[in-house]
Amino acid sequence: MTAGNKTEDQSLELKRFLNISGIIEFVYEAASDKITVFKFTPEKEIMYEGELDKWDINVRLSGTEAAPKQLEAFYKALRERRKESVSFLDLISGRYTVSFRTYPAEDDKSYGVLIPSGQELVGNVIPEYRRSSDKDAMLDMLNKRAINDYAQKVCARRDCPSTYIIIFDLDNFKVVNDSFGHMFGDNVLHTVTAIINNVIGEHGLVGRVGGDEIMIVTKDIHSKTELRPFMRDIRISVEEQFKDKLGGISLTCSMGAAAYPDHGNTCSKVMDIADKMLYLAKEKGRNRYIIYTPEMHAEFVENFNNGETESIKNIIAKNFDKIGIIHYMMEDYLKKGTSSNDSAFANVGQAFKLKEILIVYDKGKVGFKWTENGSALENKDLNWMELDNKFYSKFDNDGLLIVDGLYLLGEDMEFLKNKLMKRDAESALFYRFSFFEEYQGYVMFVKKGQRQKWSEYEILALSTIGKIFELSIQDSH
Repeated sequence: MTAGNKTEDQSLELKRFLNISGIIEFVYEAASDKITVFKFTPEKEIMYEGELDKWDINVRLSGTEAAPKQLEAFYKALRERRKESVSFLDLISGRYTVSFRTYPAEDDKSYGVLIPSGQELVGNVIPEYRRSSDKDAMLDMLNKRAINDYAQKVCARRDCPSTYIIIFDLDNFKVVNDSFGHMFGDNVLHTVTAIINNVIGEHGLVGRVGGDEIMIVTKDIHSKTELRPFMRDIRISVEEQFKDKLGGISLTCSMGAAAYPDHGNTCSKVMDIADKMLYLAKEKGRNRYIIYTPEMHAEFVENFNNGETESIKNIIAKNFDKIGIIHYMMEDYLKKGTSSNDSAFANVGQAFKLKEILIVYDKGKVGFKWTENGSALENKDLNWMELDNKFYSKFDNDGLLIVDGLYLLGEDMEFLKNKLMKRDAESALFYRFSFFEEYQGYVMFVKKGQRQKWSEYEILALSTIGKIFELSIQDSH
């Protein structure tokens, strides 16, 4: 790279930093002792052009009263055009802190910025919000004005990397408030705030946008793969914090997320999409997060915006996040053990539109059943099928027995056909447990409707979920 190209690159890099209101850019030419000061706008409005010593910094920065010695140091630093890659100097006044950067250049020019107090270049261009007027009156986070301002400024950056906006909301918070009082509700919000701040840390800014609704704007998180662990940890931590502590009230959280500029060309549009993903998370049963995926959710957002209520309901029913449910089963149910059987079965049942899930093991002595009406188990469910060689011989080498329709079963399967018919089950998928001889059993998934063929994806996904149930049982014994 030539010296000229290097200077150009450095100048462009600096200019990317300047798309924040209140930032002033300058160019200083040492040979002529001339400085040009302008606002960083498309029009490049010139605020001053002339000799350095004659520039009235006090007036140009709206009341800054920099001490003469500090101004002298400022001018000296420019004239020396230091050969370090970056040099800094703070000019402190009663109302402003002015930061100075200069890049030495072979074209006899230096470039810099002057930043009013309360806005510093953190990383690329992230302003910090330290004033009391930026803080929420009750919670340890920004208020609505400040978090919205921050989000807008982040999205206004040139070459802005993928930045996620998360809309967070507590499930059943109104019920908690009505049952325990608003003081208790305030304590809940303080606890939830601590959880979110602890998980997000330096990876984003958090702000309250109303009631129990919170917005998070991420930093240094540029993909769904990076984002999921943060959202998962928040969800799990909130669920664990209040589990079995509120007299039967389930206090959990739901979240929706979308990325700028990936999912919208304005910050407001991305916020709107994230808010609709929150709505979708609520409709799908709460206690979950949904990250916008155009292939899955674009139709929902469009119909929502057009007010097509029936289409929205159909899309919700059709596009339950099946990929997300596998991730949830692996992380929450199996690895972390933070999800109950009731919750796990309900999530799987809703995701795959099942009529029934039945687990029977330990030679038919232990079981668990889920239907659309909830979770329960009657004794007759344990022994409705004999766990003998006649039954197990029908499983393939992968431990699967797939029934796409009762009409497809031959004479050798008449025993199974009759029993499934009594359960009003036309299509069923069985996964066989085999980790210990004494705990052998199976999980049965039953589809809604008549004669529905299991897709390859459903077979793979549900056999994976069956294996997760098997490992969970194994861990508990």
